[in-house]
Amino acid sequence: MSILKEKFLNGEKLGIDLYDIHAHLGGYNRDYPVFDGETEKIVEEMERLGIKKAFVMPLGIYGTEWQYQNDKLIYDCKKYPHKFYGLALVNLNFPEREIEKELERCRKEGITGIKLIAAYQDYPEDGKRIEFVCEYANHYKMPVLNHSWNSPSFLEKMIVKYPDVKYICGHFSFIWKEIVNKYENVWLCTCNWLPFGTVEKMVKEIRNDRICWGSDFSDLHFGFTLGPILLADIEDEIKEKILSKNFQTGFEKIWKNGTD
Repeated sequence: MSILKEKFLNGEKLGIDLYDIHAHLGGYNRDYPVFDGETEKIVEEMERLGIKKAFVMPLGIYGTEWQYQNDKLIYDCKKYPHKFYGLALVNLNFPEREIEKELERCRKEGITGIKLIAAYQDYPEDGKRIEFVCEYANHYKMPVLNHSWNSPSFLEKMIVKYPDVKYICGHFSFIWKEIVNKYENVWLCTCNWLPFGTVEKMVKEIRNDRICWGSDFSDLHFGFTLGPILLADIEDEIKEKILSKNFQTGFEKIWKNGTD
């Protein structure tokens, strides 16, 4: 039996540092209640499970109060610099000059990257402001996590035009596999409903050094996304790459420039 699987089933610490590529900080609006979503509770749960660091972003993603949500993100990232690296939320319905102004503010406050989620904001997933954000990120060599890059052809267009961005596909789908396999600056988050056999198929068809675990906490619980990986019939070496090593390697400069 897999050692990691056995530890997981016995409720033991895994013995490796976990890195989460996709997590949310709650308490941003009343329309999206998160049980025990307070930042202190999240940090306690991360410590309990052995999660060393996470890319975090606001959970309230719909409305106009994106600057307020980024304010809270900045506050939490400064309070817990050993745990969080922030991705600034962009509301794509705002003019480009307002988007740039907010991204500049967040970057100067230490925020690491950018979060996009066009569909929830009723904005086209291939709209011109997404390209504007990629151009900005390219200048500063920032990661951009997108809920959906619309299509492989659109994502490839961004990659070719803005090659210094670290592109993160925010939710797992096999539609991204050819792009992930082809390019060195694209990462695939595992966050999604992963039916039986999906993880095994994933690691056979997609390069294992570009798959990163993402929890989607505090929308989902950590266990919802950890379970399918730890229980999968794959080697522990691959599990450790997905849960830990790929994130460390892929975003090494961020860690080196951080507080460790």
